[in-house]
Amino acid sequence: MSDILIGGVPFLALSHRDGRFVRTPGLFAFARREASGVHQVLHLEMTEAIDRDAGPAHHRWAWALGEGMNTLLVHGFGQPAPLPEDAPLDWETVTWHRDAKVTFLGEDRAAETDLLPLVAGGRREI
Repeated sequence: MSDILIGGVPFLALSHRDGRFVRTPGLFAFARREASGVHQVLHLEMTEAIDRDAGPAHHRWAWALGEGMNTLLVHGFGQPAPLPEDAPLDWETVTWHRDAKVTFLGEDRAAETDLLPLVAGGRREI
């Protein structure tokens, strides 16, 4: 089981340039791994093809690099997500950048949102 959880969903950490090898639909996050080992999420997105969308052509790629992106977090759809029975649904092991964005439907369907109002002390509020 992964020890990187975003909203209770396990993610695998890759080099930020390795998204091209993940040929599956799923979730990806541009992230910065801090010296402490904690990942800070810069951008989270749902996509039909991680290999196509999580790379240099992405509209937030340059911004994320400027913020120190060094990791790509991925969760492929169909991947099991076993969690401890007592884990809350919003359980997270990451922090969120103050300018993080979330895109659930892709750029063409305008579902991007600013996370600042949803984040308190490094945890999303529901």
